[in-house]
Amino acid sequence: MRWMRCGGRRRRRLLSVVARDSKMADTKGGLFAKTVQKHAGRAKEKILQNLGKADRTIDDVFDEYDANFTRQQTNANRLHKEVSNYLRCCRALHGASKGLYETLIEVYEPEWVGHELLYAQAQNSDMLWTDFCHKLQDQTLTPLTAYQQQFPELRKKIDKRGRKLVDYDSQRHQLENLQRASRRDEYKIARARDALETARTTYEVLNKELYEELPALYDQRIPNVASHLQTLYAAEATVMAEFSKVAKEVEAIADKLTKECAKGTYKVKRTAAPRPLSSVEASSPQNTTNSPSMWYDEAPKEEGSNSHEVLEGSEGTLEITSPEEAPGSSVTLEAQETYKPIKDSDQTTSPPVEPPGTDVPDLPPSDSQPESDNRPTISAPVAQNKEETGRPYEEIEFEDKKVNGNVSQPARTNGEVLSTKIPQGATTEGLPPGVLYRVRATYKYTREDVDEISFEVGEIINVVEYEDPEEQEEGWLTGVKESTNEKGLFPANFTRPM
Repeated sequence: MRWMRCGGRRRRRLLSVVARDSKMADTKGGLFAKTVQKHAGRAKEKILQNLGKADRTIDDVFDEYDANFTRQQTNANRLHKEVSNYLRCCRALHGASKGLYETLIEVYEPEWVGHELLYAQAQNSDMLWTDFCHKLQDQTLTPLTAYQQQFPELRKKIDKRGRKLVDYDSQRHQLENLQRASRRDEYKIARARDALETARTTYEVLNKELYEELPALYDQRIPNVASHLQTLYAAEATVMAEFSKVAKEVEAIADKLTKECAKGTYKVKRTAAPRPLSSVEASSPQNTTNSPSMWYDEAPKEEGSNSHEVLEGSEGTLEITSPEEAPGSSVTLEAQETYKPIKDSDQTTSPPVEPPGTDVPDLPPSDSQPESDNRPTISAPVAQNKEETGRPYEEIEFEDKKVNGNVSQPARTNGEVLSTKIPQGATTEGLPPGVLYRVRATYKYTREDVDEISFEVGEIINVVEYEDPEEQEEGWLTGVKESTNEKGLFPANFTRPM
């Protein structure tokens, strides 16, 4: 009996569970069927309304509210999109500006004027961009996002109101059809009236809420747009004013650097490259000891020419020996009453040179000079305290080509010794005042500094004296172009004397 009672309880419990599951299944099936029936009824009602076989409830005021809401939502979405894009572009411009200043700091050498000021302005620019981007994010984009998030909820409510309006029209049409039927079923008519009242109540509640919310939201469009514009452009005006100050500071730094460069503060001293040697000159051992000759190289000696020259008078002798004859070349000079130069007939003479006075101090012997020194040395002392008679020293003629190339004579103009050397073969007669000689360009040259001149091949340049001989650079000349009267420096090895 006890076993039977236990079995009965289990059986009843099992039956109750089965009944509950069946009821839940019936409920779910009923809800699904009801939902499908509702959607089918709405679709049928819309089709009939579109075909004109059923009337629809029209609310012109709400339709206007709906159109305003749609336009407002579209504008809010566009504004949010463009502000977001503007913020992205500002951040990209911030990165570009930062990269530009970093490059400028690397290019701007530390010894240039204003290097530390440029670094400070770069930091200011970076700080301004960072602050501006934060203001756009916090004061413009975030409030605009909150304003935009109101529209999806209202859009759902408007769509729900439209569905409830269709349900109301559908229930109204069903009640009208039941009332026009030949056989009236009061039970069905009562149920239809209850369903119509429920649909009308639901619709009116939603419609009333939207009548209050839509106009209120539409009125917010002006304050929202105005506040966003004010915040955006106030921040932009502030940051642009600060950027203007930074730009002026950088411009002042660049202007100061330009002035310092014009003064020659950072100018690098240049030397002209030596002229390429010909095959004959490159093989000559003499060119290995002499200085770069450019175009005033000493002329090559002829074979069989006399390399030993003697200038003698009645009581003294001036002897010049070339370096090819002996390592210790010597010059012997004695005080004389008269001087008579002896010259080789095959050599041309150079302009006269003033030798030193009669009192010549004793010099060390020639063997004390290094072998690489090709300058002439005096091997015999000069007689002291003798009266000089005969021609003055200015009349003694020396032959340049018999002396080593390192011995050069100073050029003369109207009795003044010039620092600019006049090369061999240059014409010095019939020239305008102040012109030492003329040269013709053999190569094209483009100036690399403001104090230089450019010229083409074949142009003629008048060589003049340096304004400040102490600033004269080796291998560079000062000249005036005949074609343009432009004055400046130019490399000598790009020209040939005329």
